[in-house]
Amino acid sequence: MPDTLFATLLENITEDKNSYSLRLSPDWMQGRAGFGGLVGALALKAMRSHVVPARKVRSLLIAFVGPVGPEKFTLHAKVLRAGKSVTQVEAKLIQADQVCCTALGSFGEDRDSVIRIQPAACPAMPPPNEAMELPYIEGLTPAFTRHFAYRWALGELPFSGQGGREIGGWIQFREPTDCLTEEWLVALADAWPTPVMGMLSAPAAASTVTWELGFVHLDRDACTQNDWWAFHCAADSAERGYVHERAAIWDPEGRLAAFSRQTTTVFA
Repeated sequence: MPDTLFATLLENITEDKNSYSLRLSPDWMQGRAGFGGLVGALALKAMRSHVVPARKVRSLLIAFVGPVGPEKFTLHAKVLRAGKSVTQVEAKLIQADQVCCTALGSFGEDRDSVIRIQPAACPAMPPPNEAMELPYIEGLTPAFTRHFAYRWALGELPFSGQGGREIGGWIQFREPTDCLTEEWLVALADAWPTPVMGMLSAPAAASTVTWELGFVHLDRDACTQNDWWAFHCAADSAERGYVHERAAIWDPEGRLAAFSRQTTTVFA
């Protein structure tokens, strides 16, 4: 079967609806579960339709309660509160009568403020044309990774038996598009493996439990070009099967776009 474009999946989320019946195609799976970055993007798109455009997404909190399989599921979105400048929206994904994912999005208007801290700069690493290309290998790399082009620039490769503290590199969508909104950014931010996979010498599974995204808006346009985005992730701790990690992603012009923090389980 031909691959399903990310844009096509997003188009299934239309304006002014509270509930959507959806299904993930096999090429967007990560083992037995759907790619978390896609699930988060769909949830954000569903929330976005309930918020006025002037209120930009500021944070996204996601709990992956259970794996989202390829079967049909329902995505519900509702406004919890719309204040003077911030709107809180909840999204809930239900499959086979079970809650598989919950998400909370905070959308806020710009505020006048004297406080300004320059965002963190991207760490020094080789440019994309000098970094290592990671190929998609059928049956070895997760199915969803076929939708992304990777250039590995920092840290050790998964299952190399070395490293484990950090990874970094460059990423972009393979599908032709010239306008990436925050939904696309959610997918880009989740497409990399956890750094601790570099400590293992044989393949093992990992799964995100909770995920927090903080979006940075440096007077960017509504969408950004599909070029090489920089990514860096560091593991702060790993013990008793759980990893706490933080990451950031920068747009093609080198401006910080989002922070990410994840709690991940590793089955090794």
